[in-house]
Amino acid sequence: MHLETIELPSVRIEKRAVRRIDFWLLGAVLLLEMLSLPLIDSATHASGGHYYVKKQAVLVMASFAMLGLGTFIDYRDMVRLSPWLYAGNLVLLVAVFFVGKSVMGSTRWISLGFFDLQPSEIAKLVIILFLARYACTKEEPPETWWDIFSFYGWTLIPGALILKQPDLGTTLVLFAISTGMVYFAGAPGKKLVALAVACLLAATVLLLLHLYAGFPLPLEDYQVDRITSLFNAHKDPLGTGYQVLQSKIAIGSGTLWGKGLGKGTQNRLDFIPEQHTDFIFSVVGEELGFVKTLAVLGLYALLLYRLLLAAISAPDMAGTLVAGGVLSMLLFQVLVNMGMTMGIMPVTGVPLPFLSYGGSALVVNSFSIGLVLNISWKRHKILF
Repeated sequence: MHLETIELPSVRIEKRAVRRIDFWLLGAVLLLEMLSLPLIDSATHASGGHYYVKKQAVLVMASFAMLGLGTFIDYRDMVRLSPWLYAGNLVLLVAVFFVGKSVMGSTRWISLGFFDLQPSEIAKLVIILFLARYACTKEEPPETWWDIFSFYGWTLIPGALILKQPDLGTTLVLFAISTGMVYFAGAPGKKLVALAVACLLAATVLLLLHLYAGFPLPLEDYQVDRITSLFNAHKDPLGTGYQVLQSKIAIGSGTLWGKGLGKGTQNRLDFIPEQHTDFIFSVVGEELGFVKTLAVLGLYALLLYRLLLAAISAPDMAGTLVAGGVLSMLLFQVLVNMGMTMGIMPVTGVPLPFLSYGGSALVVNSFSIGLVLNISWKRHKILF
């Protein structure tokens, strides 16, 4: 599992390399990104004209460039550089509190003038690369509890900084990535299931202690309200439960074939807050309907399946861990985002990969997919 034993090929690319590209994975990503444009335009046209879709179009082009860049950069070089990337990202996460830009009570962005950089999004990829290197330096798989917890220890520092912003959703994504990667590194599945159940029970007990005994939690009051509204959204239909209730109405009103792009009343009349970011899936359900929503789900299923294939057939442990980390990151975000729009997951501000409006997330996700495509190339040994 030593990363240092991996020999790097040169960068010359043969013509047959093109035939080895995972076009299924690439196609799924490109289709989702292109679909995001009409959906975002529909979600924002009534209030912002074409401003958001024009900006998203530029971001999509930038994401294509990052996807290509990730494909041609040797993923093992990125893994080797990960300690420096980890340290640099921690600096950015701390800098957010001093020079960051606040939006709706959260300080997550560093304004660069032409672009708002979100270090917490970069942290997702950095954690994947860093944990891949960490696992490759170990002689044995993480089978003991100490070995397993050591993975989470490296996630705890950036996770605490991100939670402080506050950003509960991204913090949960980091720990989901860690769980997936420790599993791909060889940790026993039974121990990880036991750990997940124990964490869920502990979180439930702490939440109950907070609600009935005033026990302090590292969460804002509105975050606690969002979690509790999952169990009874109708208790406060005009407050904490409003977003989820309106989202469920939108998805249900799409029926079988949908109302058509730009014709969703819940969307166009702004009944759904943040419908172009966290709640873009509500627009999908209302305007595309059940049948076409299944097609969108099919694209995500194809994307995740190809990532799984890349992980289990990677040429080395580093490749398996990087692909497994990207799979864990996207799977968790897809499940949580779709779940919260349907009222079966708490609202945590997790965007829907490749469909939600946003710059840093789209760029980071695209570069991550590029690294997985690079892993597929190495598997076929076509770079010499």
